[in-house]
Amino acid sequence: MVDRKTVTLLLCSAFTAGQTPETVIRSNVHEVLLDVVVRHQNLSLAKKLSAADFTVTEDGVPQTIKTFRFVGGREAQVLPEAPPVIGPAVQSAAPHANSLREPNFVSIVFDEIGPDSRKNALAAAADFLAQEFQDNTYAAVFGLNLRLNALQGFTNDRAVLQAAVRKAVTGNSMDLANASAGVLNQTTFAITGDRTGISLTPGIDFTQNADLSTSSAAQSPLSESQQYMAQLIGSQRDLVSYGTGMRVLTALLRLVQFESRLPGRKTVLYLSEGLSKPPDRGDFMRTVIGAANRGNVSFYCIDVRGLTPATSNGTAVGLSRTAGSIAKTQSVMSDSPSAAMRQAQQFDVMQDALVAQTQLNMADLAENTGGFAVFNTNNFKGSMARIMEDVRTHFEISYVPASTVYDGRFRQVKVTVNDPKLVVQTRDGYFAMPELGGPAVLPFELAGLQTLSGGARHDFDFHASALRFRPWRDGYRYEMGFDLDIASLTTSVDKTSHKARIHATFLALIKDASGQIVNKVSQEIDREVPEDKLDQFRRGRIIFTSPFEAISGRYTIEAAVVDPEGGRASTKRLALVVPKPGEPAVSSISLVHTLDPLNGARDPGNPFEFDGGKVLPELAQAANSQAPTALFFVVYPEAAAGKPSVTIAISRDGQEISRSTPEVGSIDQMNSFPMIQSAKLPPGDYVARVTVEQGGRASREVTAFRVNP
Repeated sequence: MVDRKTVTLLLCSAFTAGQTPETVIRSNVHEVLLDVVVRHQNLSLAKKLSAADFTVTEDGVPQTIKTFRFVGGREAQVLPEAPPVIGPAVQSAAPHANSLREPNFVSIVFDEIGPDSRKNALAAAADFLAQEFQDNTYAAVFGLNLRLNALQGFTNDRAVLQAAVRKAVTGNSMDLANASAGVLNQTTFAITGDRTGISLTPGIDFTQNADLSTSSAAQSPLSESQQYMAQLIGSQRDLVSYGTGMRVLTALLRLVQFESRLPGRKTVLYLSEGLSKPPDRGDFMRTVIGAANRGNVSFYCIDVRGLTPATSNGTAVGLSRTAGSIAKTQSVMSDSPSAAMRQAQQFDVMQDALVAQTQLNMADLAENTGGFAVFNTNNFKGSMARIMEDVRTHFEISYVPASTVYDGRFRQVKVTVNDPKLVVQTRDGYFAMPELGGPAVLPFELAGLQTLSGGARHDFDFHASALRFRPWRDGYRYEMGFDLDIASLTTSVDKTSHKARIHATFLALIKDASGQIVNKVSQEIDREVPEDKLDQFRRGRIIFTSPFEAISGRYTIEAAVVDPEGGRASTKRLALVVPKPGEPAVSSISLVHTLDPLNGARDPGNPFEFDGGKVLPELAQAANSQAPTALFFVVYPEAAAGKPSVTIAISRDGQEISRSTPEVGSIDQMNSFPMIQSAKLPPGDYVARVTVEQGGRASREVTAFRVNP
């Protein structure tokens, strides 16, 4: 058994530059995998084609087809072991299921849908579920509100799926959050906000709340299957502070990252009232498309508004021009009796343009990932039948790219057939990302990888730490935390928009004892703030945590923060020793930066959330003597061994100055006891020791911290 005191002391100890090998970005030969659907002009499937009928180009350069096969309907096939690939197939894909048939996974995602469209949404989903589900086809149901809620894990039980669909369409945000056992975890930031913008929000003032206890939760524990779903899609936390377009695309990107880990063909059925692109992040749609194509994920987008005033996607530009003409006329005739009517006319035309533009965005996402979009109809049966045909009947083509330079650039892929009357449906390309030997690389992570490959660098200060929480398999679940002063970033003001850009990327690579990358945590922060609010923001900090899992053993964490606007970066190396799980268990001890109220239902995948609020950890392990110092930790008790007892001892200069035995309260829905304890301490260096005893066994956790004047 590894002493937990040793673990805690090692967590934050930094390596010198030469103690571990540098991160090496490899550009090896990879195989690109494409799913290709070919139809006749009457939309019937074309099945009798050979490899000689196809031509594949990448950035206009012809490629040599390596493997070719037809995956057709009911045929059973034995699948060979898949080699590591990059491009449209994720390079760290899970092994194939032990089955004669390749599995098919379909994620049914409902965006926020208004009352007028709910009937169509239910009808479209019912038409899809009415299709024949073969024994290798599974579906899951998600509801997208402030975050993506997993309402039903993968199953081919259509009655269960239909019940989840009804909840997704008719439930409110609280219903969805409460029903979701596998929510995409919400990033914790010192800067927060809502759809109207970003603001700085204070946490609970510990000078007024010196003693805080833990309240119990009334909900029952999550089942093992629900917790597994939470682990799969909890790789990063979505941002409530995003505007609608960014929020949706970020959630879809998280879903793509989750599905990329699954074998076989993956399909996302996205039902929405239109897809908006974030106005200042037009590149992010391409990021989602590229990630989907790497992960072999196809989108099918369904506009559940049905028949709309905008009769086609091609009207978007024309409608915008018409609205502009009306506005110009209105400015000349503003005093005329018809001014009000013209204002209303302009509004109606702009609404029509918005409908058409959001449909174009849906078509962009679907068609560039090998699917298609459905607009302007109240009859979805034919389209749903086509989607199921695509799921189970298609060609698989692979090739090794002629270019072996993986520079992060998007590579355009085009597949054509000899017969010009046939219509080809496939992915449009992928990002040429380097190999890590672990999880697939996202485009924004490339700058962090290049920084780490260049060795140690220090252009500004930041804090990073790995905090241990719940036991997991043969190890533990951790939260990787970053803390950066916003003043460290380059934030120049645009003279035209009078806005400044707060832009930073964060990356942590988790390497095992052999130097192999086994996991990673990353986040891109990209915000625009008004010029008159910039000074306020520059006095703030970006603090966030994101989860990862690790089995017992020794690891190195290489962390990088990049300031893209200023071309600056800093790195850190941390040692991490993961002990073997033992019961009872206690998490790492965190100083509390702020305690914010929960904006909605508790996220069961976030250990910093509990019924009393949401903890923002102080990763610098430094408190201020002007306010009480608050400590946060979570106790994970041994089952059926009675309630644990907790002792908290605080020492200074080797002398114990306080000891308390707080009541743990009632166990919560996660079978844990989150606890916060605070004390007013004078300036100095301290050590806190938490001892948990239960059933004759004890667990101990130790942390050092400083209280500044």
